[in-house]
Amino acid sequence: MTNAVLLAVMLAIILLNIVAGPRGYRLLAEAGGVGRKTFYRRMLAAQLLQFTLPPIVGLLVLGRIGAITELPRELWSASAMLRGDAPAIAVDPFLISIFAFAVLAAIPLGSFLTWRRWRKGKGAPAYLARLSALLPRDRDEVLLGAAISVAAGIGEELFFRLFLPMLLAAFVGGIPAVVVAILLFGLAHAYQGWKGITVTTLIGILFAVMYLMSGSLAITMLFHTTIDLMTLAIRPAIRGAWRQEAV
Repeated sequence: MTNAVLLAVMLAIILLNIVAGPRGYRLLAEAGGVGRKTFYRRMLAAQLLQFTLPPIVGLLVLGRIGAITELPRELWSASAMLRGDAPAIAVDPFLISIFAFAVLAAIPLGSFLTWRRWRKGKGAPAYLARLSALLPRDRDEVLLGAAISVAAGIGEELFFRLFLPMLLAAFVGGIPAVVVAILLFGLAHAYQGWKGITVTTLIGILFAVMYLMSGSLAITMLFHTTIDLMTLAIRPAIRGAWRQEAV
């Protein structure tokens, strides 16, 4: 019964984002100055209250807070399918090292490529065009974008990679639970349009594979945070947003 109630809450949060997300993004596109700052602050609050807090509270209610550092038994079958042997019950230090190196290498590489495009007078990459209104335009927005990136990297991984599939597994099994959670992760980013949903779903697959193979939620949090930081803080800063005073 408790699992069903918690799952209903999680699904309601996702539905809220699917329905309200596109409208919120349109309002941001029309806002200027103080209105944009207000939107960013609300977005940060939403990340904390909708995606970070509910999984933590839910895990405490179930007495399963330890699942944050240990792959929960509900997901062992999905982990075993990917690894081809035993589930990654213990954190795999070799895979963690490889994933961590790839994540950390992405920051200087992405920064250099952004700087080179900017020096050549080129605009942002095509895949960021749909998010143009969301990209920071001044120093305050860069700082808020960085805060949102960290909150999303931690909260959305707790929500979509850990707690949601844990709850779903009780009803559909571990492997289908992971698949459904990935699809819902993509749909929760409906404000990005269908192309954005597709890209986000593919990224969700990558995060899920990293988590289930390594047994470490922390590495997916790091990867997620890095991707968002590149989009919402580092790239805009390199392209001049950091030098713009707040309006």
